[in-house]
Amino acid sequence: MRRSARPARPARAATRLLVAPRPRLAPRTETGVDADADTVTETDTRLRVDWCLEGATPHTLSATSPPEAWQALTRLAASHPVTLLLAADAVSHFHLAAPRGLKRREWPLLLETVTSDAVDQLHLHPLQRGRGHLELIALPRAELAAWRAWAQRLGLAPAGWSCAFLALPQPAAPDQITTLDDGSHRLCLGLAAPAAPGAPETRQWLAWPRGWPLPPAWRERDCQVVDGAIDTDAHGDTGQPRQRNDEHGDGERDDDEQHDGGEAAAEQARRRSLTWLAAQPPAALPFADDSGARWPGISWQPQRHTRWLAGAIALLALLDASLWLATTWRAEAAAGQQQAAALAARFVGPPPVDAQAALATRADAIDALARRNRQLSEALATATAQLAATPWQLSRLAVTGTRASLTWRYPEPPAPVVVNRARQALATLGEAQWQPGSGELSLNLSLAAVTPEPAP
Repeated sequence: MRRSARPARPARAATRLLVAPRPRLAPRTETGVDADADTVTETDTRLRVDWCLEGATPHTLSATSPPEAWQALTRLAASHPVTLLLAADAVSHFHLAAPRGLKRREWPLLLETVTSDAVDQLHLHPLQRGRGHLELIALPRAELAAWRAWAQRLGLAPAGWSCAFLALPQPAAPDQITTLDDGSHRLCLGLAAPAAPGAPETRQWLAWPRGWPLPPAWRERDCQVVDGAIDTDAHGDTGQPRQRNDEHGDGERDDDEQHDGGEAAAEQARRRSLTWLAAQPPAALPFADDSGARWPGISWQPQRHTRWLAGAIALLALLDASLWLATTWRAEAAAGQQQAAALAARFVGPPPVDAQAALATRADAIDALARRNRQLSEALATATAQLAATPWQLSRLAVTGTRASLTWRYPEPPAPVVVNRARQALATLGEAQWQPGSGELSLNLSLAAVTPEPAP
């Protein structure tokens, strides 16, 4: 009898009670309102709660459950350490590169670049800490305190908290993921490249709605369902893992669950996940502790000198912006005055001494250009008239300075006699040249000299 009783005592002391509330957010009670314990407890029982002992079958309590069921939960909490199992999508996970010598009070500063949450309001707990990297789990401090107060009002007195992600086994390779369906989300754990040289592979958490296809980056990996078997075709057309057997004796999974449809399928998935978590419970994390333990949950508040330094930096930035605006305005005003003076100088005051000569030179250039254009038009009209009765077609006209080049093409390779007749017809304008290679008849004209136009 003594031998049979000895191993039972440590097992009973080590057995934890897992309490998993269904809502994502904790119920809040109004401060300053007196309410007796019975009223508060009755309000809290409106939450739907799942609970189980390690290695046992999960149970569910709700507003319709009899008071005896809630009393039984309270009695179990008195003899077993209670761990609050919070919703996996309510926590945040970070695995980042961390500079050497980073102190715990500086962790919130590291998160400011990767999250929009108020980092000074987060409860942080380290999961891994090594040279060049830091892995943290985060939860709003007020949210964790609200859940703890809710459990204490029910008489549970939780010793720690946790989430299902902490129970997922790590994949063997980066091209694999492990996943667990908790009834509302598909919890996935994957690996990525190390955050720093010499650091282990970065762990990635994903809580994805169970009715949605997984993102492409996750759907392309081999999926291992922790409460079933490794399924190489787990993603299918919808991106959802399919389970092929049942290790815990829940029976054959119906068609509704395979299609992720209906409340019954979600409820069965949650019960399977709780059964698996009861067999392999996640580690319990401590609540916020001011005792200065080695790995307590931390809270960061800006010190007085930090606030003073932030104010000084803001003031210096404001002064610098003011000086920049003043300098820019003065420079733009001076440039505007210079442009106005230069523009006025062109129209106000005596004309330049060479104004008449420049005007005469420009008039001569315009006359020369008109003569060149007139000569070119006459030559083109003459050539067109001479070749009007023939199929020759003008294909190119180019003018360069005092030289003009006209080129004609024949619809088909012309006979030599046709080429000679065309050259004779254009003889009054100049000597036409036949280009056998390109099949073109070209005529170069010399135009009147053009006087270059002076720059204004």
